[in-house]
Amino acid sequence: MFRYILLGLILSGCSRVEVHPSKLPDAHVGKSYTQFIKITGGKVSEQHFELTSNIPENQGVKIAPVDDIDGYNHIKIEGIPKYKGRYKIVINAYFYGRGDDKLNKTYEFVVKE
Repeated sequence: MFRYILLGLILSGCSRVEVHPSKLPDAHVGKSYTQFIKITGGKVSEQHFELTSNIPENQGVKIAPVDDIDGYNHIKIEGIPKYKGRYKIVINAYFYGRGDDKLNKTYEFVVKE
């Protein structure tokens, strides 16, 4: 009986890493855009976090972690896009206490007229 309880406790502590939303809503030129990306299932290591995109600096859209309290588990995309186009946002991260667990997530960010 004790083994089953111990196994249940061990397995309940192993949560799966997930990223929400799975897909970004489209943005529109000249209209305000705000979207949050939430990473759950472990605390993202700031030292092993990489966020890249091919969104031009003059596009008017910024991507950054929300604040220091949540670390890099909450990311905010916001701004008023100036040009239509298709862009990539890539998140690579490791987690505290999760061994070799790694997150690789690529979003397509679409700006329409």
